[in-house]
Amino acid sequence: MPEYVSEQLQAKRRASLARIQKLAFWLDDAFRVPVIGKRIGIDGIIGILPLAGDVAGLGLSSLLIAEAARLGAPKRVLARMGGNVGVDFVVGSIPIAGDLFDMAYKANRRNQALLQRWLEEATDDGSSRSSNWSSTAIVLGLGSGVLMSIALGRAVLAG
Repeated sequence: MPEYVSEQLQAKRRASLARIQKLAFWLDDAFRVPVIGKRIGIDGIIGILPLAGDVAGLGLSSLLIAEAARLGAPKRVLARMGGNVGVDFVVGSIPIAGDLFDMAYKANRRNQALLQRWLEEATDDGSSRSSNWSSTAIVLGLGSGVLMSIALGRAVLAG
């Protein structure tokens, strides 16, 4: 990190990045499935429970968005993260096929990469927006998941 970024800010960002990496690992890659050799996390395991597991996974995934908001990530990064979580929630809600999708899509790892890329760019520029977006980010993640599930539900019931 450049010298003009204060040591305190560097330490805060390193600590946040470490938390984000740990959370994304546990949610998407914590366990290896022996027969197929793929990695699956807590999100994929609890997603097996119809609806309740997907809602719990949505809440856990929203923690990454809240961390991004706490760091002052711009709206475009928060929106993309919310979209990843929403897609994961909606498609993951489909029995069996959604669970397989969840193993491959890894929304939390995608969000980790988005946030890490933004954090590196913000640090290189020496610019960081400090904003209070935590509640907005959580609502964005939860709201996108709920809206997508309503649309999917209507499409299934209509067809």
